[in-house]
Amino acid sequence: MKSSSEHPRGQQLISFASLATSAILWTATPSPEPTLYPAYEGDPNLVTPGVIGFLATAFIAIVTVLIIVDMNRRVRRVRYRELAQDTIRAEQDAAAADNAAELGAAVDADPDLNADADLNSDAPDDDAPTQRAD
Repeated sequence: MKSSSEHPRGQQLISFASLATSAILWTATPSPEPTLYPAYEGDPNLVTPGVIGFLATAFIAIVTVLIIVDMNRRVRRVRYRELAQDTIRAEQDAAAADNAAELGAAVDADPDLNADADLNSDAPDDDAPTQRAD
């Protein structure tokens, strides 16, 4: 019978391998980390983007502001056009409802207008459009 202190052969190898790796890493001396760029030994006040860098940054900032203003103007124009089109549609619907109510009241009052209304329903609509096609 095996005692509890005995381990299968595979576990002894794993613990030995981890112990060996730990010992190697612990005793190894780290190498110095390489630097990508050598240290700058000149005057740090001379290392600036200068006038060209300032002008490039100012140009990008001004163009960005102008693009944002133009975009806001275009979005506002689209909103106003949609509002105007909704208003025109509402007015046209109200006018059509009023005309239908007047025509219905007139047809009920005079039966001869009923025949005229049937004849006029097939006629083309000659009204000019009330909204621009931009």
